[in-house]
Amino acid sequence: MRKKSTKKLRIKNLPRFLTFSVLSLTLLVMIPLSLFFLTSKIATAFHSHKQVAQTSETVNSSQANGSKSEPAKVNNYPSTITKTDPPASDTDDDPLADIKSRLRSGDTAGIKVVFLTFDDGPSANTGALLDILYDYDVKATFFTTRHDNENAAAMYRRIIDEGHTLANHTSSHDYSLYDNPEAFFADVDALDQFHKTITGQTETSHVFRFPGGSTNSSEACVKGIVSRGWNYSDWNVSSGDGCAEPPPSDVIAQTIIEGCRKYDVSVVLSHAELKESSRKAMPIVIETLQAEGYVFLPMEKDYHYPRHFEL
Repeated sequence: MRKKSTKKLRIKNLPRFLTFSVLSLTLLVMIPLSLFFLTSKIATAFHSHKQVAQTSETVNSSQANGSKSEPAKVNNYPSTITKTDPPASDTDDDPLADIKSRLRSGDTAGIKVVFLTFDDGPSANTGALLDILYDYDVKATFFTTRHDNENAAAMYRRIIDEGHTLANHTSSHDYSLYDNPEAFFADVDALDQFHKTITGQTETSHVFRFPGGSTNSSEACVKGIVSRGWNYSDWNVSSGDGCAEPPPSDVIAQTIIEGCRKYDVSVVLSHAELKESSRKAMPIVIETLQAEGYVFLPMEKDYHYPRHFEL
């Protein structure tokens, strides 16, 4: 009786036993797996946090290094920040400053300077001559007389505006005035005042040429011009165009070129405003002499010039 009863009890509790066993086994499997997954997540999170921290440290370090490197660049190039250059002088700006200085001192040996000078204008052809000079970027000197008309007024102004020297050749170009110095000086002053009125200048160049050259003048006139603060110039190269029938342009050009080759400082006498052949010769003269290293300058009051009559 007793054995039979126990057997039934065991059979009756078997489902519970199996259920408990399955649950226990499941828990035994799930707990390690959960712990494993939890540990992995914690490790991953820790690793990510570490990377973020390292990245932030790297960025901060780079920024710190970058801010330190900027002064280093400044120190590497101190001249661009701390150096103060002295103001540029006229000598620094003018590549011809040495030549001009030597013209003022009279120490002209070995220099190659040409002064193109044009007498007795302005005329209806002065604009064409100025166009030639403009094309070659050459400056010249215009020894003008008094021409009171609209075109002449425009030419007086254009001569100055384009960087040439507007010089004085007397108002009337009258040789007889040499016999009357006071009348001669009045004639010179009349043109000087006329230039000021036409151009609006308060001071003129005070560069002068005697009609016919200084040898046609008189000692009193030469002394008076100098004492009144003028500088006068004759010429040492003539274009040969002073006659009624001037030579052709190629002959005039060759005459000027050969003449300039003889001197360190050449003052060329020309009437290119009045003589077409002389005007046509100018491009040949300029191109040839420029290729040979000559410099063309406008006259200034304090330069030394060739003179036929020197006191």
